[in-house]
Amino acid sequence: MISDNEYMSFEVIKNRSWVIFSIKERLDAFNYEDFKSEMDKVIKDKNAKVALQLTNTEFLSLPTIKYFSVIAEELCDGGGKFALVGTPEKIKRQIDIFASLKPMLIFRSEEDWERFL
Repeated sequence: MISDNEYMSFEVIKNRSWVIFSIKERLDAFNYEDFKSEMDKVIKDKNAKVALQLTNTEFLSLPTIKYFSVIAEELCDGGGKFALVGTPEKIKRQIDIFASLKPMLIFRSEEDWERFL
């Protein structure tokens, strides 16, 4: 079930054919399992189009980075897509160090993302 609980560390939004995970401030050991559970529901469809909205994100745990890196590769291999939207440079560097940005579509801003859609 997709939750809109205001106390969650993320919000799940459907926009056209995309499912967007809007990460509020951080995904860490305390909320990783909730995030993973919601993401797993979406990616059952290997053609899914998933985006992480990271504009307000200050921290992503290493397991989170590794998890969505694997998901990005699986989706791209299966005909789906995976995008990062509004990713702060600090977060982008962390992802690039611990995983690969290669299979991901990267949008610097919400405006770039909207033009793409």
